[in-house]
Amino acid sequence: MKTLLVYYSRTGNTRMIANTISESIECDMEEIVEKDKRKGIVGYLKSGYQASRGKVDHIEDSKYELSDYDLLIIGTPVWAGKMSVPVRTYLKKNMNKIPLLACFCTCGGSGIEKTIEDVGSYVNTTPLASFGIKSSDIKDGTYKNIIEKFAQEVI
Repeated sequence: MKTLLVYYSRTGNTRMIANTISESIECDMEEIVEKDKRKGIVGYLKSGYQASRGKVDHIEDSKYELSDYDLLIIGTPVWAGKMSVPVRTYLKKNMNKIPLLACFCTCGGSGIEKTIEDVGSYVNTTPLASFGIKSSDIKDGTYKNIIEKFAQEVI
């Protein structure tokens, strides 16, 4: 199955998990790049506000054509119990090209289940596989077992 892993990372946690997944499975990988930056406390507050309202924003064009893939793995940080605005924007731009879907999210505390539900309901499908990782799991290394299980589910 030809797989594309697409993710957005504001702080680097989602990027690190995406890189770990790509080491476990054979896939192409792309980071969503926003045209506007979300740095500092103002960026943090703006991100939560826009996510809670279901907003979309401007992102750079993708380098991969999604319709060339059998599986999309989408990775997002949790913002106000929702997927990030850049991920929502990517999904909206590619809505009619989404093949099988798997997803993951990273968060500082809570909202994993709501975020995975948000992704699935937005594209009107149940993800083939999904997981969420808290930043505490990243710090203590327990995320590696979760990713191994996820990789087995999507291969």
